Amino acid sequence: MLMAVCGDIHGNLPAFEAVLDAVDEAGIRTLVCTGDCVVGHPWPNEVIGLLRDRRIPCVQGAWDRRAVSFHRKQGQLRGQYSADELDALRWTYENTLSRNLEYLRELPRQRVLTIDGIGVFLCHGTPHGPNDDLREDGDIVKFRRLRETANTEIILCGRTHEPFSRIVEGALFANPGATGVASASYAVIDTETDPWQVHFHKIGYPGNAKCR
Repeated sequence: MLMAVCGDIHGNLPAFEAVLDAVDEAGIRTLVCTGDCVVGHPWPNEVIGLLRDRRIPCVQGAWDRRAVSFHRKQGQLRGQYSADELDALRWTYENTLSRNLEYLRELPRQRVLTIDGIGVFLCHGTPHGPNDDLREDGDIVKFRRLRETANTEIILCGRTHEPFSRIVEGALFANPGATGVASASYAVIDTETDPWQVHFHKIGYPGNAKCR
């Protein structure tokens, strides 16, 4: 199996399109997304449109959830985030179509997929929740606990924007890095090798506009 993984798109359409083009050119037919689809760049509707049109399995990221609930929770958010972050949340909420906000609202926080007979756990933070995070040099005890929680052969996460892969007790953990921040990053998982391999890619793209 060859599976591409992207995430943390943050509304960056040119970066997302560059990744989609690269995945298509490589002939990879399976692509999944680890969330944080919006907030940061001014193309939330276009990014969500591509996710929906291509039926890309996706989970709800922390910024996706904040954007959806911004109107109702803006007072609470004001004490937690910077002025720039609040402006980006407000802009995204006000400029994202209702049907696309509903899409984000209905995204699950985690998904379990079976692809070519292999179990894949898809989440934004970790199997313990979207606000948790995992890094390559994390405590082995935490990896083992997450392995038990997910109970799949592959565990995919995002959030940190830091690409890594690590095998723990037969399970492959991987983070593809951020598609919509700096260079457009994504990962390709190859289960046809022994051991399984993860290849990380960074590609250029035109434009780098921010939410107003």
